[in-house]
Amino acid sequence: MDRKALIWTFLFLANFIHLGHLNPAVGFSALLTHNMYLGNKQAVKYDKVITNYGNGYDKWSGHFKAPMKGLYVFSCSVMAINKNYINIALVKNGQWVATIYSNPSYFDQASGTVVVALKKGDRVWARQADGGRHVFGNYNLFTGYLISKQI
Repeated sequence: MDRKALIWTFLFLANFIHLGHLNPAVGFSALLTHNMYLGNKQAVKYDKVITNYGNGYDKWSGHFKAPMKGLYVFSCSVMAINKNYINIALVKNGQWVATIYSNPSYFDQASGTVVVALKKGDRVWARQADGGRHVFGNYNLFTGYLISKQI
């Protein structure tokens, strides 16, 4: 390959990578804007979508659906109303992954982060776990993003 063709190939690949074609951006952040009373194992539906690259997060169900196979990071922060407590589970396809617990005191907030391998179409969401049900709006955030397609 001559030098000019090599330079054009390099520029094409650099632009291709820069535009996200080889490593696409997948990530979301969503906030709960109102107080919520959760039923047994009810999903928290974070209604204010801040970011949703890859369109994996659905605010109507509260679920993130992986648009591609990969290694993902999920983080969730929770706060209960007044002196209540809240116990939120992060779940993958309905199976428990982690629990986040906020103590029964004013303005106690808790958070948790997990790294999870997902196949395309797998779902992750936050839901009510055992106990507490009163979620304090504007202090509850759910975030997830792809860190690698190489798994």
